Amino acid sequence: MNNNINPLLRDVRLDERLRFLRDGVVCLRQIISPEWVRRAQDGVEHEQVMFESGAGEVARQLTVTRRLRWIYDQLFDSDPMAAGTPWHQDTSYGLADSHRIVRVWMPVDHVPRETGIEVVRGSHLWKAERGWAGRIEVRDIEANRRAFDIVGYEVDAGDVVAFNYRSLHHAGASGVNFNEKRRAFAILYADDALALRHRPPLMPPAVRDHGPRLA
Repeated sequence: MNNNINPLLRDVRLDERLRFLRDGVVCLRQIISPEWVRRAQDGVEHEQVMFESGAGEVARQLTVTRRLRWIYDQLFDSDPMAAGTPWHQDTSYGLADSHRIVRVWMPVDHVPRETGIEVVRGSHLWKAERGWAGRIEVRDIEANRRAFDIVGYEVDAGDVVAFNYRSLHHAGASGVNFNEKRRAFAILYADDALALRHRPPLMPPAVRDHGPRLA
């Protein structure tokens, strides 16, 4: 590996961090380096993306946290005809309610607005209803879209959408655009102390420590 590769093209700006705190979501344009975009498109290993692409550094700068832990990651490789994901939160991991828990969604391809991530702006601040892990009761958002402040983005490889893990979000159906796939990495990071103090029984025991790499 070329250790001289700068994982980020730029730092997260103050206005972007304030938007993340206020809205629970922010789109960071052209922050991942072209070298990492190429490597992701060529099928780079998950572990390299988690620890070397700059995704963790994005989370660190947004949360102003020196030590982060990787909680889990996913690779979405959607067929053009695939259905979207339903509206949900990422609260099932039982972590404490905090702005220092962030999902970093990093597209590998161009993703149209219709098929990308959508978030109900400000939903990370909603008072939790009674329920398991303090989850917000997910109402029928899709059937009542005009009643919610929904934000979404058309993104390209090199962009990042980051959102609070309590934010209600979903992804549109790939079938809206029959000529494009939707590939993206989605990684959940949490403040080191929160992750250890509130680790739920189902969290994998071998959680990777981001501290030394992000300090």
